Amino acid sequence: MQLISILIDVVAPVFLVALVGYVWSRRGAPFDPGFVSLLVTAVGTPCLVIDSLSTSGLKVSALGAMALASLASHGCSLVAGYGFTRAMRQPVAVYTPALAFPNVGNMGLPLGLFAFGEAGLALSIGYYAVGSLLQFSIGQSLAAGKWDIVALLRMPLLWAVAAGLGLAVTGTQLPGVFSRALHIMGGLMVPLMLLSLGHSLARLKLASLRRGIIFSLARLLGGFAIGWGVATLLGLDGLERGVVVTQSSMPSAVYNYMFAERFNNRPEEVAGIVVISTLMSIALIPIFLSTVM
Repeated sequence: MQLISILIDVVAPVFLVALVGYVWSRRGAPFDPGFVSLLVTAVGTPCLVIDSLSTSGLKVSALGAMALASLASHGCSLVAGYGFTRAMRQPVAVYTPALAFPNVGNMGLPLGLFAFGEAGLALSIGYYAVGSLLQFSIGQSLAAGKWDIVALLRMPLLWAVAAGLGLAVTGTQLPGVFSRALHIMGGLMVPLMLLSLGHSLARLKLASLRRGIIFSLARLLGGFAIGWGVATLLGLDGLERGVVVTQSSMPSAVYNYMFAERFNNRPEEVAGIVVISTLMSIALIPIFLSTVM
């Protein structure tokens, strides 16, 4: 009964909103993914990060624990993903990012909110912020075959994290008009990210089904194991453990496909992992959540 309750109350709303984006795309309705992506990354995400970090009321130690957990989880995923890719005798630039970087944005943040409430969302944002910085630095560099520090420094998310943490540490309250404006703009992010996820999945095409299944299982089950290991190693329990395990267990991020497409690293193969792992997560996420709720 608990699994059914989690599926209906937590997982189903996420996929229903994504389904709207999927159907919208399949019907050929107007949707500019470039504009939506820019709006989310340059406006929605920074506003949500500042708003959540500055108003969550969470202790700085809790946010610090999330940042450390995210760094450890992504680091372990990178090492494990590299080893698994080499064992499978596949190109590192193609498959390792898809294994190392889960979808902690489009799926992780909504699930953090629906499963654990506003406090869970704030902790999830701490996890997501570090993961995004790593994906847009190490993940993009792996796909490109070179390091681009300038691109990282240009990310609005980097400065939003700094601003949000600064407000949280000092206890500074923004003037009401700015706080409410940030809250409204930050509210754009979750629905737009889910709609964009559905739209992206509708446009992706599967390549090798067998490899897609193998790497998708490695991403989901490996991520779950890493999340549990990191949470145990850091002594996290309760809400913090739940967020770390959930975020680490997400399917492969859509950005992995975008980077593969941009740098011509077998984008059809990466698309297969994104699609298959997302579909598999419908069945596996309730099981993962049942262990921490």
